[in-house]
Amino acid sequence: MNFLLYCSVATQVIFVIVAFGGGSIAGLCLVRWLVPLDRLQKNHEVAGVTFGVLGAFYGLVLAFVIVAAWERFNDANAYALTEASALESLYKLGAAFSEPMRSQLDSAVLEYSHRVVDKEWPQMADNTFEGGKVGAHELWATVLAYHPTDSREQMLMDKSIDQLNLVSQARGQRFNFYSEDLPSVVWTVIYLGCLMTIGFSYFFGSNVFRAQVLMCGFFSILLGMTILAILELAHPYQGVVTISNEPYRYALSRMEAADTYKMAKALPQPVNPASDP
Repeated sequence: MNFLLYCSVATQVIFVIVAFGGGSIAGLCLVRWLVPLDRLQKNHEVAGVTFGVLGAFYGLVLAFVIVAAWERFNDANAYALTEASALESLYKLGAAFSEPMRSQLDSAVLEYSHRVVDKEWPQMADNTFEGGKVGAHELWATVLAYHPTDSREQMLMDKSIDQLNLVSQARGQRFNFYSEDLPSVVWTVIYLGCLMTIGFSYFFGSNVFRAQVLMCGFFSILLGMTILAILELAHPYQGVVTISNEPYRYALSRMEAADTYKMAKALPQPVNPASDP
């Protein structure tokens, strides 16, 4: 179902209704055509207990998986916030260095941030991101190549390296969340459990066939929507529900605001004629 990540919400909903709802109803109609109603009704006593146990077990599995997928989504969002905040802090630390280190570090941070927003984020959304060969190497090279001139700049170097460590760790986690999926055994349990749970509902026979069709269809669509939600949360950079690049855009806006502030401080202050003797 990974192809649904690149479809619109309407397409996803239609697919779930047709594939899960329509497929389950088609299976129910086939069973009712092949098996007489009175034979199905003889299974109610045993099938009811079995279906209740199976439904409870499968519900626990889905609950566990969707919680795990939600935590994965939240962790990916937290690492994006960490990376953006560390970039902004690194940029502000660069303003305290002397030239040419100040300009070099500012330029490297801005280039990295723009690359994340303009290039890497769209590639992750399209599933074409390869991790980037450059990464944060240029930032590391800029900082490590500088030789502090005094204890103050040595302290700035230490703080800059701390922020670079955060950037590298968050970037590595971002790539891991992008490239990794839930284990295949988990998806196998989800899909097989869905088929078995829907299949067990065919052991029941209602005298009002239309009512059973509606119940079977709604039940199957609910399972399909739950699996779709797990799919969306398990892929935090693709699909309809994604991690936003807004933290990086906000960090860039803060960097531009810091530039404006530095320029305003650098301009000569006007002299008030009234204050002259």
